[in-house]
Amino acid sequence: MNEEKKIAGIYKRVSSDEQAIKGFSLPEQEEKLREFCKFKDYEIYKVYEDAGISAKNDKRPAYREMMQDVKDGKINVIVAYKLDRLTRSVYDIEKLMKTVNDYDCDIDCMADESNTTTSNGRMVMRIMTSVSQNEIEKCSERTKFGMMGAIKSGHIPTRNPLGYKRENKKLVPDPLTKDIAIRVFDLYLEGKSHQAIANIFNKENILNKHWYDSTIQKILANEIYKGDYVNGKTKKKSTYFENVVEPLVSKEKWDDCQEQKTRNARHYERTATYLFTNKLKCSKCGNFLAGVATTKAKTGKKYYYYKCSSCKTTFKEKELEEKLLDIIYELFKTEELINDYYTPFIKTKLEKEEIDYQKEIKELDKQLDRIKTAYIKGIVKLEDFDKELKQIEFQKQDLEKKQKEQKQFENLSFTADDLLIINDYQTITNYSNPQNYVNKVFSLKTVDRNKKQKIISSYIDFIEVEKKNNKINILNVYFRDSYLKEMLNYNLKYKTPFNIPLFVDNYNINVPLNREIKTKKDAISYFEKLKNTLGKDYNLNLYFVDFSDKLTFEFDIKNDIEKIIRVIGVNDKYDSSGLKWGVITLDLTDIKDPNGNQLYKDYFKKLDNFKYQNA
Repeated sequence: MNEEKKIAGIYKRVSSDEQAIKGFSLPEQEEKLREFCKFKDYEIYKVYEDAGISAKNDKRPAYREMMQDVKDGKINVIVAYKLDRLTRSVYDIEKLMKTVNDYDCDIDCMADESNTTTSNGRMVMRIMTSVSQNEIEKCSERTKFGMMGAIKSGHIPTRNPLGYKRENKKLVPDPLTKDIAIRVFDLYLEGKSHQAIANIFNKENILNKHWYDSTIQKILANEIYKGDYVNGKTKKKSTYFENVVEPLVSKEKWDDCQEQKTRNARHYERTATYLFTNKLKCSKCGNFLAGVATTKAKTGKKYYYYKCSSCKTTFKEKELEEKLLDIIYELFKTEELINDYYTPFIKTKLEKEEIDYQKEIKELDKQLDRIKTAYIKGIVKLEDFDKELKQIEFQKQDLEKKQKEQKQFENLSFTADDLLIINDYQTITNYSNPQNYVNKVFSLKTVDRNKKQKIISSYIDFIEVEKKNNKINILNVYFRDSYLKEMLNYNLKYKTPFNIPLFVDNYNINVPLNREIKTKKDAISYFEKLKNTLGKDYNLNLYFVDFSDKLTFEFDIKNDIEKIIRVIGVNDKYDSSGLKWGVITLDLTDIKDPNGNQLYKDYFKKLDNFKYQNA
């Protein structure tokens, strides 16, 4: 190539913002640069164009092509409108200057007189690039600061996740789909795998779309459902924002699902339904037990076991179930209370925050009209119209169902005391009819395995077990934090029953204590309500015990055998000096065993006190 003749490569670049605001349009740049080359007597080899790409991006295709042409000797001068068209980074300018120097090429910028032909020109280029980089960094800082403020205000820069919609640009729960998202978490805690949940949704044709296991996995891993957001999650540096949107699930439930995912990754059984999948923890080594099933060839009957891979210990599921029957019964009772009583009660309380389903239905009707109009005008194809139509019809049917349920719940008239009475009623009838209670507990053996597994998975976090002298011992049963927190939240918000394990009687049996402090009049009113609900067949007593600094509270019982059913905090003065304990007991004197003997004679006869649990 003739050294005296300059062969130019014209480089033009623009970002969409600059094109709209500053007028750096590509045709305008090219026109001016061609005139510049004519003035400088440069022969133009080629025009290289990067449209809508930032100078921070080192993967600009036209720029890379131009640099390769420099290395191949096809051009010996790079012509640009301004230096910031080529680069806005100090690091990149040094790299660029080294490359052009190595291949005997120059840089000549029209508007800011940046060039590499002289030492002063190179110095100016470095200074200009430093200023440009500083401007970029300042802009980036301002953008990040603004974004942080927007995120904290609920303006989340992401596509609307399932269960959310936009209102005034903010992410808020969508009444149309939020229950579907919540159900994903509930099903996962019941022991269902990602694929199993996807299969259920596909079978039920949820949202009239096909569900994949990866979709379920993404929902469970998304922090947005517990009210948080991670900005820059896929980058090296990310920022975590807490409580920026209204959550659909509690943080405890979200964390429980992540813990469940970790356990499933270690060992997940897909071939059978195990009652205690990922629930049994070896007390010796701390490992979770894996399920094993065997089938008898002659009978075809299946037997379930759990093995500790570290300690080589085997536990029979049948024996574990028998040891845990009373706890499983309590879980079934809790499920029944939540579904049949707490949920309707809570929904009646929500009347004040009643969702205007009719408004949502009208909005769907408008969408339906718009899509029909678009189809008639030929804007939308038949296939897209049919798909959109089914989606809207599904959402409308779901809303109409929820609207009907809401109207049904309006006719219910529960009170917090009613729910407490239901709790106490079950306790009293179990003590008064122990054989019926035993029959109920053992009848659980015939309950469907899938139903039992669902209940156990939903409420129990893990069970600590040991085996000594070939005998299985249940050391501790730990309930899920999400379940306990949910019950506490229900109590705080709606006054549903939540017993604090503060007291035990002198046989170390937990004594129920509700959180609310009542007046003496209210305590007597509750006691009378409970008596009227039970009828004459049950003999209840109410005692008032003075509060003291003692760890044990003593009182004189009226009958030979009494069992504490509930302790109620009573305070008429609203200070510590007025605090008393209202103690409701059940007379068990006449409860007989099959042989006609007093059933509780040796068990509750001397029951005349209760004490702090932590004493």
